Amino acid sequence: MQLFKSKDKFLQFTLNLESSQKFSLKQGITTTNENTLEALKRFSMLERQSFKTFYLWGEKGSGKTFWLRSWQMEKERGSIYIDSQAESQFLPKKNNWFLYVDNIEHADERIKSRLFEELINQHITNNRFVFASKVNLSNLNTFNFREDFISRLKQGLVYHLAELPDEEKKNALRVHIHNLGWIKCSSSSSYDSLIDYMLTHLPRELGTLRLVLDKLNKVAVQQKKTINLRSIKNFLEEDEIY
Repeated sequence: MQLFKSKDKFLQFTLNLESSQKFSLKQGITTTNENTLEALKRFSMLERQSFKTFYLWGEKGSGKTFWLRSWQMEKERGSIYIDSQAESQFLPKKNNWFLYVDNIEHADERIKSRLFEELINQHITNNRFVFASKVNLSNLNTFNFREDFISRLKQGLVYHLAELPDEEKKNALRVHIHNLGWIKCSSSSSYDSLIDYMLTHLPRELGTLRLVLDKLNKVAVQQKKTINLRSIKNFLEEDEIY
């Protein structure tokens, strides 16, 4: 279970991300990251290629988790998503699988050992890995990874994922609000004050912000309330979107 809390001390609430809808590549925004995301697409789609690992790094909020989970959902069979910072994670022993390993810098010693074992045996298993981290591969050694482990990752593909500019996030959230039926035109700025508040007070990951809007919409429909800045403050303060 993944939880987060609002930055505003007066609006300390938690939101269960496990209740979110399935991740979808159709919701992805490639702006500012075209080359990186095209490389990730080729790596995930091509059956035969010389590279066996893909290292994706970027700041918190850049969308790493979204893209890993979306590609895993797209492939579904023969693939698995693993969050290294979650408890009781394990790597199954499979052949010809895609393993999407998130937050690798938080992997414990047991996971590190299994990952290294997998990398050594890739010529036998033909498994491929997409790793995601908030740190550059060159700095992964500060998280107590073996030098030979890092060296193997350097032999694969390494790409940076930049965080979307706020204006791009706002455009995406406007489209989502339009899809929810709140506005007639996706370019409308009617809810910009609400969007600005969310970008300031909530986690900045686009998928999380969409989920908040979905929860707000559900509550508003059930209670026949109008969505505005005051209502979102009330919803968060009263923990109604939990």
